[in-house]
Amino acid sequence: MIQIKQIEHLSLFKAINKRIELKYVGWEEPNRGQELVYYSLLIDGIDKTEELFSTKNIQCLLNEKIEIEHPTKNFAFIPCADFLLFNTLDYTKKSLKVYFRENGNTIIDSLVGSFFYPEKHLLINKRSLVLTDLLTFENKKIKFESDVNIEWAYLINSRLIQVIQSFSNICFIYDLDEEKVIGKKSIVDELLYPNIFRWIYRGQDYNTNQVEMELLQKTDNQFTSTYFKIN
Repeated sequence: MIQIKQIEHLSLFKAINKRIELKYVGWEEPNRGQELVYYSLLIDGIDKTEELFSTKNIQCLLNEKIEIEHPTKNFAFIPCADFLLFNTLDYTKKSLKVYFRENGNTIIDSLVGSFFYPEKHLLINKRSLVLTDLLTFENKKIKFESDVNIEWAYLINSRLIQVIQSFSNICFIYDLDEEKVIGKKSIVDELLYPNIFRWIYRGQDYNTNQVEMELLQKTDNQFTSTYFKIN
């Protein structure tokens, strides 16, 4: 990991396909402070919303942490209520929602991000991950304890996933073969970077897997940002 002067906008995904478009159609505020934004799904410029979702528009969450289209292959992720991963050629689709049972209630884990690898797709939630093999469409759902708050996660290799938490300086590695966390460590030395407030994901390079993170420190209600590139 190295400190850098500025972010290089790795999150600007270099998509070659550009077949998928989520077209804004409107919004509503059913409850004070709850804003719902609606889109239609266009594939190659043709509206496929009703065909795929049996409705004229869908509610979606869009931000720079959510990659919706594979850069080179025919796969897309739609950040709607079903967390839908699908093949854009034959429309084979799969919901990636992860459920937790707590205090007698069933809840859906909150979406954080989405990233396509050459042969995999990684869905990142607040306290769970879903890794899908794009060749077979089989996936593995990984759940963590309630105190975990994921900011970002990425594949180190075909077996290991690095997990970075939002409000913690502790990161950990999950072993897919052993199906457990195998190592925890501090991201930075807190003697050199004290008063850590949180980590913020800023981008990941498709070709090298380099991840850029912003460290936010807080002292006397003043915030200081430092940027890092993680290999």
